[in-house]
Amino acid sequence: MKRASYWVILLLTLLIGFVLGYQRSVVARSSYVLTSRKGQLIAQIEQKESELSRLKEEVQSLTEEVAAFPQVTPSTQLETKLEQQKIKLGFSEISGPGLIITLADSKQKPKPDDDPNYYIVHDWQIRNLVRFLLGVGADGVAVNDQRIVFNSEIVCAGPIIIVNGQRLSPPYHIFVVGDPQMLQEKLKDFPDLELLKALRDTYGLVFQLETSSNISLPGRPVEVLMSAK
Repeated sequence: MKRASYWVILLLTLLIGFVLGYQRSVVARSSYVLTSRKGQLIAQIEQKESELSRLKEEVQSLTEEVAAFPQVTPSTQLETKLEQQKIKLGFSEISGPGLIITLADSKQKPKPDDDPNYYIVHDWQIRNLVRFLLGVGADGVAVNDQRIVFNSEIVCAGPIIIVNGQRLSPPYHIFVVGDPQMLQEKLKDFPDLELLKALRDTYGLVFQLETSSNISLPGRPVEVLMSAK
């Protein structure tokens, strides 16, 4: 019985020793792994810091090189072309000789059998006229104080006409910059010319044309041109 107890105690002692040894081995390996991982992380951090420092030096060097470049100014020829395009698109003011065409409602009272539409100016009459003038070579056109450009809208709203979103009332002055003689010759081919003359002569609609040596047209704001759809 005593001998059996001896072997049990011996086995328990060896088992406890084995477990304690294994635990020390695991702790030692874990400590080694953590230490090794920590070293790797520190090395990576140092590498990134070194790379960041190098990039900062490159940026500083490039900044100094750019600052040393001579200032480039647009050529006179390029500026002239840009200004011509701005005028053509309606961004800039323009002035010169041209025509002033006036349209206004008749002051006569419509007769019972007459169509009252014959006595007033309509949006399509102004729209057709300005499109024709721009199409035959006018340098610029404005209705009252509204410059006509590629996205201008001319619509009727009761007794008034809206141009570029602005409410205009008669008389409507159509200012045209361009060669007056050329424009008058071109107007002879305007499809609505005879109709306007007939409305003037029969119903009193105002339709006048005169030349001017100096007409100034406003430019359209750039943000208005870009935002219009």
